[in-house]
Amino acid sequence: MFIVMDECDALPTENCNLKDECDELKKEVQESEQENKIIKDEKIELHMDNLVLHNNVEKVKETLRIKEENFVANLKKLEKESLNLKQKIESLLAENQNLHENLKQIAQEQAVNKRWLDSSNALNWLNTHHNRGRKGQGFVKKHTIYPCNRKYVGLPENIVCYHCGRTGHVRYVCPSREHAFKNNFGYVKQI
Repeated sequence: MFIVMDECDALPTENCNLKDECDELKKEVQESEQENKIIKDEKIELHMDNLVLHNNVEKVKETLRIKEENFVANLKKLEKESLNLKQKIESLLAENQNLHENLKQIAQEQAVNKRWLDSSNALNWLNTHHNRGRKGQGFVKKHTIYPCNRKYVGLPENIVCYHCGRTGHVRYVCPSREHAFKNNFGYVKQI
């Protein structure tokens, strides 16, 4: 009986130990449940944050797509404008080249016209100053009037002889022709 009694006495202490262990286990389960609840709340919160971030990423993707479309459209527009500007520059360069050629041609024509103007001025001077103020009995006034308004004037530098090819005189007053006539006339007389 003593043994049973020891066993009975041992049972409440064992029971108490089990009860304590059970209480500890209950506390651990409650703590685990609280931790599990906290983890679930955190999971829900993270899931919500993830959804928000996913929405933000989608919005960012959409804005980037729109910006990319705008960029491509602007790039195409700028390419067209640059092509138009390039064509304008090429046409302006061609026009500039034509203007330079026209300017050179006008400068050459102006130089020729200046020569004729100088010739006309010389003829005007000859017409007005041929007697150099000399008047009187022994002076015979020339009645030769040079044509001032003609394109080709008869100045010595403009006249070419058809006999010898030199400038300054015409064929009927050519010195080499007169010399040839004299030689020919002398030869004919000898025969």
